[in-house]
Amino acid sequence: MAKLFVRCRGDSQPEYDVCVIGGCSIDLTTYEDGSSELFFGGKGANQAVAAARAGAKTCMITKLGKDEYYEPITDNLIKNGVDVFVSTTTKAKNDVTKIYIKDGDNTIERHNEMINTFGKKLVEKFKDIILASKYIVIQNKAPYSFTKYLVDFCYANKKKVVLTPSNPTQLVVSEESNRKLIDKIAYICANEKETKIVFGNEDVVDVVKNHPKKLITTLGARGLIYAENGEVTTLPALKTKNVIDTTGAGDTFCGNFVANLAHGYSFAEAIRVAQYASAYKIRYKSAQAGMPTSAELERFIKENSSKERR
Repeated sequence: MAKLFVRCRGDSQPEYDVCVIGGCSIDLTTYEDGSSELFFGGKGANQAVAAARAGAKTCMITKLGKDEYYEPITDNLIKNGVDVFVSTTTKAKNDVTKIYIKDGDNTIERHNEMINTFGKKLVEKFKDIILASKYIVIQNKAPYSFTKYLVDFCYANKKKVVLTPSNPTQLVVSEESNRKLIDKIAYICANEKETKIVFGNEDVVDVVKNHPKKLITTLGARGLIYAENGEVTTLPALKTKNVIDTTGAGDTFCGNFVANLAHGYSFAEAIRVAQYASAYKIRYKSAQAGMPTSAELERFIKENSSKERR
């Protein structure tokens, strides 16, 4: 059973497949008809839930305020099989995200406060948990200084980092320090816009080709692209009926992808399965509700693997 830990345990840490270090939020989602609902979200929390539902032994390291959202947020993660290591503070409010849904797609308005308080003390406090994990997942939504410190710590300790480059302008490789930082990251899951900004190149095929077995770029309705063994592969988008909400689709992909790696899948197979996970999710409301379990995903793949892609 997943648990909540407000302090780091002793030296006898269990080994985790996936350790997500990032933020949590409450998502206020409004639909075309004017109705609204509250859901759990935050890129870090979303990725942790996706990995746990995919069957990976997953933990999350985060910061939260002791307000009315503290228990619901932590309870939700625990119910989804995520061990939660949390540092609490009274100096900031928990993050809230406003999401507007139209024709199945989303527009996001973030009100971030807690994520901006992440610092190296969080890494130091839970360093034993990080060292006890196979893959470390980060989002670059926290201050750049935190991301750099965490990546450097993981690299020095031979831990594989998986990055989704939120705030891509902070990571542009025209700056030498960012090139060195990117070199220390094992895998990058980025959308097309993020890829172009980080690597300063409008030719996504060229960027992917120069970062084989590392960079995966999602192209929305055009699928995704990656490179391996000197070849660039484009996976067309899967045909998905009844698209309800694309919120969390990228987080589902990332969390499922890293869980697949932890299960021993090859790079290409981990990507293929994660694409199905993302297609499964967008048929449901909210970031997390449609994230598939391994059994649900297996059935979905069997039902759809022979169908034509877009």
